[in-house]
Amino acid sequence: MSRLRRSLLVVLAVGLITGAIADTRLAVPVTHAAPTPNGYTLVQDDTTATFNRMVDFALIPGTTGEAVVVSQSEARVRRVSLTGAFSPTLYGNLSDRVKVAGNEEGLLSIAFSPNFASDGRVYVYYTSLTCQPGVARCSRISRFPVVNSPPPARMDETQETVVLEIPQLPSDQSNHNGGRLLFGPDGYLYLSIGDGGGAGDPNDTGQRKNDLLGSMLRINVTGQQTYTIPPGNPFADGPGGNADELWVYGLRNPWRYSFDRLSGDLWLADVGQSLWEEVEKIVGGGNYGWDCYEGNELYNDPSQSQPCIPPFLFPRAVYGHNPSCSVTGGYVYRGALLPEIYGWYVYGDYCSGIIWAVNPADTSNPVQLVDSAFNIVSFGELPNGELLVLTFQNAIYRLACGATPDTDGDGIGNACDPDDDNDKWNDVPESVIGTDPLDACANTPAPNDEADDRWPADLNDDRFSDGTDITIVAGSFGKAVPSQAPPRRDVAPMNAPDGFVDGTDITVLAGFFGKGCGP
Repeated sequence: MSRLRRSLLVVLAVGLITGAIADTRLAVPVTHAAPTPNGYTLVQDDTTATFNRMVDFALIPGTTGEAVVVSQSEARVRRVSLTGAFSPTLYGNLSDRVKVAGNEEGLLSIAFSPNFASDGRVYVYYTSLTCQPGVARCSRISRFPVVNSPPPARMDETQETVVLEIPQLPSDQSNHNGGRLLFGPDGYLYLSIGDGGGAGDPNDTGQRKNDLLGSMLRINVTGQQTYTIPPGNPFADGPGGNADELWVYGLRNPWRYSFDRLSGDLWLADVGQSLWEEVEKIVGGGNYGWDCYEGNELYNDPSQSQPCIPPFLFPRAVYGHNPSCSVTGGYVYRGALLPEIYGWYVYGDYCSGIIWAVNPADTSNPVQLVDSAFNIVSFGELPNGELLVLTFQNAIYRLACGATPDTDGDGIGNACDPDDDNDKWNDVPESVIGTDPLDACANTPAPNDEADDRWPADLNDDRFSDGTDITIVAGSFGKAVPSQAPPRRDVAPMNAPDGFVDGTDITVLAGFFGKGCGP
């Protein structure tokens, strides 16, 4: 019997089989492919936001396409249009009470109440010109009402309520104030705050649980005059003892963090001392090691006055200095325009301008997305999940796909091209079945070498899709992948492989019958 006739009989037989079988198996979720290294770029987004030292960004609840940006050194909050519909307007001016003498001092963060529609509250975090008696240096969480009389709406600076004042030690320093304010999925207000400053944590605040420094705080402000301690705070033990506000400790200068809008997981970037920058997944009750550890390396054991007592939670990722020097936390990407990085945590560096992504689901190395020329100081998340990048170049950028690399030359950079090698297979399924999304051909003919990682339609790697390939797949019909059959036999393209070798896979191969591989 000829090879062609035998192949056609296989196709016919399998067609009859699959026509009689109702396949009710559910699709198996697919891990997204790793991002294209250096396949991304930054494009200026809100061209009206061009203010000095913009450090925070927050969407205004109840509006469409409106946000506020925080200017650290001007101690001002401005309302901006994300569509360019109006020119920026002043939303709040706190310059009469914010201390901006040091490089890391100023108006640092803003967060709207989750009940903003009914309570009209907005919260800010800043370093203060005045402190309680006997305190030389402090930072504050304060609350302001937003009023709309006369319009447009803005903060009423005359009605400040100091929610929490935090003494900062050493008093002669100006750095490591943190910090960011965000409401978590649980409705509580979180604040990241540094160790008080000075090289090497001279007061060992990082390992202390009886002060508020070098930590993340979690407090309940909803419906409160100031705040209460939420249930579940891991170190709460009443008067004396631990600081009840603590959620985690052992941080050095946790400048920026965020919550994954899908899972609720908290991801944070902690600025290092002289060797290592850290990316952390934050778990309530954790000790993140500073100043006993910097990154994964021992830093100060024993500490000057505070012993290093394990267990410690170590970073998900670290990177060294030169040219990088100061990590800026971002977001887990949940947008639709950059499918390669969906579900990956995106972060950057202030000094080098590099942006990376790391996969929260495994221990793989981070992937460099773009090497920019900007001082990256913060990130923002749009309603559609796309990411903004705030810079000290007085501009806000959006993370986007780059034009290069472009393997198949179709004018769409690999980062946003679902089929980089134009072999008619989606890159994501190719990454699952083990073929190469950047190469549509085997290197050299190698008959019956299914281990090669090239074109999915050519299982025996003879640079041709024919009856032999269909026979290979048909031989595993009805088997589960990868427990009973090799992943490469689950070849249905342009969607997620379903974890079984079935009629869909054979039908797909039949569609390529008689074709050679692409370039």
